[in-house]
Amino acid sequence: MKRGLIWFTEDLRVDDNETLCKAILENDEVVPVYFMDHLLEKPWLGIGRVGPQRKEFLLQALQSLKKELVARGGDLLVVEGSSLTHLPLLCKQFGIRKVYTKKQVGSEEKFRQNVLRKEVLALGIDFETYSTSTLYHPEDLPFSVRDIPLLFTKFRKLAEKECKVREPFNAPERLAVPIFDSNIPSFGASRTPEWMVGGELEAMKRLKHFVWESKALLSYKETRDQLDGLDYSSKFSAWLSHGCISPRRIYQEIKIFEREFKANESTYWLVFELLWRDFFRFSFKKYPTAYFQRKGLHEQAPFEYFDSEKFEQWKLGKTKESLINAGMNELRETGFVSNRMRQILASYWVYGLEQDWRFGAAWFEYCLVDYDVASNWGNWAYIAGVGNDNRGGRIFNIQKQEEYFDKTEAYRKRWANHSG
Repeated sequence: MKRGLIWFTEDLRVDDNETLCKAILENDEVVPVYFMDHLLEKPWLGIGRVGPQRKEFLLQALQSLKKELVARGGDLLVVEGSSLTHLPLLCKQFGIRKVYTKKQVGSEEKFRQNVLRKEVLALGIDFETYSTSTLYHPEDLPFSVRDIPLLFTKFRKLAEKECKVREPFNAPERLAVPIFDSNIPSFGASRTPEWMVGGELEAMKRLKHFVWESKALLSYKETRDQLDGLDYSSKFSAWLSHGCISPRRIYQEIKIFEREFKANESTYWLVFELLWRDFFRFSFKKYPTAYFQRKGLHEQAPFEYFDSEKFEQWKLGKTKESLINAGMNELRETGFVSNRMRQILASYWVYGLEQDWRFGAAWFEYCLVDYDVASNWGNWAYIAGVGNDNRGGRIFNIQKQEEYFDKTEAYRKRWANHSG
C-alpha cells in the first residue's frame, strides 16, 4: 500500500493544485493535512500575527476544502498543533512514503519546511515541494531567481517576452484516504464584509461575477484606485493569498473572455497586477530575510523610530487626518482596504508620522484577510523606499488624495465614527 501525505498550506483548493494531483497519481491512498501553524506563531515586534477576520476566512476555506475532498471520496485532517511536532508523528502513524507540499517563500515558513524536510528524510520518507502560487512557473523564467531584476518593469518585460503561462491542472475526480477523525474548529459571528467568504467555491463565484456577470473587468484600469464599492476592483486577493484559487485559473478566464468578448487595457491590467504578485514572490526567494529588516534591500531606512503613542493613534483611527482615520477603521474592522488606501495609510505612517515602517507592515499582517507575506512586506518596503525601487519612497499628499478619491467625503463619512 503506497501512501502519501499532502501538507496543505496556502493552496486550499482542488483545482489547479499540482501538489494534490501528483500525490494522488503516485499513491494508493493519501492523507490530506492542514496544520494551524500561522495561529501559533509568536508576535512580531510586539504585534500579533493573525487577526480574527483572517482566522474566520481561513476556517471557512478549510471547511470548503474538506467539502470538495469529501465529494471526491477523501477528507481533510486539520491539526490544531504545530507541523514541527505533528507531521513526523503522522508520517509514522500512517506509514507515509512521501510528503507533498507547496514551496514557501517567507523566512519562517521556509525554516519550518526545511526542518521538517530533514526530519522526514531521516525517517526514510521522501519530501517534495511544488510551485503552485505564481502565474509563471519559476522554471520557465528567462533568468534564475538569483538574477531576478531589482526593478519590476525589467522583470515584467523579460517575463512577458520569454515566458508562457502553463495550463492549469484539472481538479482530480477521485482520491482514496485511510480512516481518520476529521474536525475543523468553528468560527464565530462574521467580521468580514458580506462578499468576503473563504473557500474555493466562493472564489470561483467571484471570478465569474467580476469577469462575466458584471463585466467589471472591462473598466478595471479606470476604477481600480477607488476606495469603496464591490466591483471597482477584482477582490481576488483574499482567495489568492489562501490559495483558494490559482493565478493561472484567473489568467485562463481572462484569456477566454478576451477571445469571446473583448480585450482592452483593463483586461491586460489585471494580468499586470498578477505579475506584480509574481515579482514579489520571486524577489523573496532571492532576499529571504532582507524584507523584514529596517534597511530592507538598501543601506539605510528613512526613519528608525517607533513611538507607541503614535502607533495607537494610527491603528485606532485617532490621528489628525480624517482620511487616515477612516482607512484605519475599515482595515481594523473588516480586514480589508483598497490598494490605493493601503498606499496612503503606509505613506502616512512612514512619512507623516516618521516611524519605522516595519511596525506598520506588522499591523497590516495582523489585520489583513488577504495577507500574503511577499506582497505585504514587499509593498511596504517599496513605499518606505527600502525595497524594489531606485527612486526612493512614496510620499502621498493627504489633501490631494482626498480631492482625487473622496471628493464628496462619502468614504470618510462612512468610516469616521468607528474609532477605538
